Amino acid sequence: MSSADQKKSGGKSARRNRKAEQQRSQDLEQQAAKEPIEAAPAPTDTSPIAVASADTPSIGLQTIAMAYSDYTMKSFEEARSFVEKLSGVRSLDKALEIQSEFARQAYETYAADSRKIRELYSDLVMKAFTPSKSPPAAR
Repeated sequence: MSSADQKKSGGKSARRNRKAEQQRSQDLEQQAAKEPIEAAPAPTDTSPIAVASADTPSIGLQTIAMAYSDYTMKSFEEARSFVEKLSGVRSLDKALEIQSEFARQAYETYAADSRKIRELYSDLVMKAFTPSKSPPAAR
């Protein structure tokens, strides 16, 4: 073989290799999209912020983190659903309709979950700055 033949990188074997790599990456993406995303188990926390009395619900940093996690999962699922719907569309007007529906739904989810998280923070701050009912321990 001449050195000119060895320097060519556009042969059939190179094209086959590129197609095989593309197919493998598409297979991996499809497999990842089909597998459900599992939420990490909530660790047990005994910090003073997370501990509450029996008559009030426990509002702590874990609760707020779970609210963020729930919002992230909802948002991700909505985006994945949007991409699936959009990939099957053939006309521009249908694509615009799907996009506007996605934007409306994403805004509603954002607004509702933001309100929920804001209320959790507010409750946490109120609980943290509420004076305790028991007198301080004597030394």
